[in-house]
Amino acid sequence: MLLLRLLILVLAICTGGATKGWAGEVRFIYVVPADRQEKPAYREAIGWAARHFQAWLSSKTDGLTFKLADPLVLTVRSDRPAAWFQSAQRHANYHAFYRNASEELLRLGLAKAGDSAARYVVYVDADHACGQSGAGGNGLAIVSANDLRGLVGEAIVPACAQPNGAEIAGRCRWIGGMGHELLHTLGLRHPDRSPDCQTGQCRSRALMLYGYIPYPEAALLEEELSFLRGSPFIGPNRLASPASCVR
Repeated sequence: MLLLRLLILVLAICTGGATKGWAGEVRFIYVVPADRQEKPAYREAIGWAARHFQAWLSSKTDGLTFKLADPLVLTVRSDRPAAWFQSAQRHANYHAFYRNASEELLRLGLAKAGDSAARYVVYVDADHACGQSGAGGNGLAIVSANDLRGLVGEAIVPACAQPNGAEIAGRCRWIGGMGHELLHTLGLRHPDRSPDCQTGQCRSRALMLYGYIPYPEAALLEEELSFLRGSPFIGPNRLASPASCVR
């Protein structure tokens, strides 16, 4: 009888360990504006990127990572045109795109900030204007059309007259950017004031600073790893090392 109980315990650990401890899941959403065509390649690329970053995080945390939703990527059509998302009529300055998109998501009943059951990564197939940006925080990350183009190898469209240092080609860079914003939804901040990341070498590799550019050759600080271990959205799931993201 004792042997039988031990076998049951071992089976429970092996089969249930991958989901134990998660308070919620990470949901990926692909929003198609009214004047854009849905692209299956975009949806597939989002899913590939989600799994890649999930495995990357598992490799950095000794087998801890986030839980993905089912379906892996939810595709939704908005009745707003693409230009509406960058409009400055309702909100101005840097966060206009993010705020417009977050209000549209709330209107459609798709996502809300501070949801205790989920964290959201939302790809909107619309360009943000010069001086605007995608962002992540308070449980909700929103990125724009260049993040989709980057994942599938399409040409990046600069938001301003001159491209900035982040508007570069390469699937790895855009997976890293998504991971950066996803971790913001879990509560990580830019470690620019951390005494452990004051060198140029650290800042160039820290995922929550500029490490999204050389991703997957990026790093998490020990204080960030400690924070993630305590997150209700992080649980045990030891995954194989991610495949190469170089196209």
